[in-house]
Amino acid sequence: MRLAPLFLCTLFVFPSIAHAQESTFSDLPKDHFAYEAVMFLKSEGIISGYDDGTFKPEKSVNRAEALKLIVAPLITEDQLNEAKKANTVYNDINNDDWYKPYVELARIAGIIDGPPEKEAFNGGNTVIRVEFMKMVEEAFGAEPTKSFSEILLPLSGDVSNTSEWYYPYLRYGITSSMVMISNEGTLTPGKQLTRAETAVLLYRYIMYKQGRRTQALLSEAENEILITLSFLEQNNIAEAEYASARALLAARGAHAAKPDESIVQGAVKITEAFRAVVRAYRAGVDENFEETVRLAGEAWNLADRAREKNADLSSITEQVQIISKNMADSARIKMTESADQ
Repeated sequence: MRLAPLFLCTLFVFPSIAHAQESTFSDLPKDHFAYEAVMFLKSEGIISGYDDGTFKPEKSVNRAEALKLIVAPLITEDQLNEAKKANTVYNDINNDDWYKPYVELARIAGIIDGPPEKEAFNGGNTVIRVEFMKMVEEAFGAEPTKSFSEILLPLSGDVSNTSEWYYPYLRYGITSSMVMISNEGTLTPGKQLTRAETAVLLYRYIMYKQGRRTQALLSEAENEILITLSFLEQNNIAEAEYASARALLAARGAHAAKPDESIVQGAVKITEAFRAVVRAYRAGVDENFEETVRLAGEAWNLADRAREKNADLSSITEQVQIISKNMADSARIKMTESADQ
């Protein structure tokens, strides 16, 4: 089944927020991908550089350093002093280790697991992406295992098992714009992080909680729609399914932050329509043509609802409906041919 051409042009537009800051790190130019994040976190007193005036953005971050980065701004001096007096419960931490109080406070708050689930903290290990995301989300009071739990879909070739322990945290990471698909089509849950990368993840999450990542999420939803269509044109249904799931999550994340904005409401319906289109395509590939017709109709109706939410989406909704009609017509022809045989 082949799709009609689709041309997307700034579908979802939301006011952006500009940041103007002066760099104070000799190794972090303004065009560095982490510049804005680092400067914001520095201005908030969350991170700092080295005595020689550098930030060392490519330096790896271990689990102890990552946890302090997240926990330190959220605790009081009194809490820290009390935690210093407590005995560690981990078999690889000494009571006089500098990071012991942060670990203890994090364990009590449920940010990290302790015994019996985890006997060791492994503070010297380089922190990986999903570990850091879990720490951030738990520290700021998110409920990743409950939020968007009705969406249980493979997200990429390297995140296809929804039973993995980290799946809810990565799913929430997409809805909060912490993480996005790479140029290689991966989410790399096990990627070891640098100082620059941890800064970006934390910054994006803080901005999301402040309601300042809505445009980023809408732009990502649009990008994922384009990826979906590209893979359908290549008859790569698996990658199209991944992209349509990510598009839906990005739009749902924007909606959670700005539920009353008509453009956001429309974006959710458009991404739902594309999910239906992809499912219809899958049904057609499996020669379940009745299901193709049903899902194509669902996509048509969802597109209609998107237009009702925001008239500026009329162009994209019309194109979704063209695709839906073409798929349904093709499926009906196949059903007729099968009946005549």
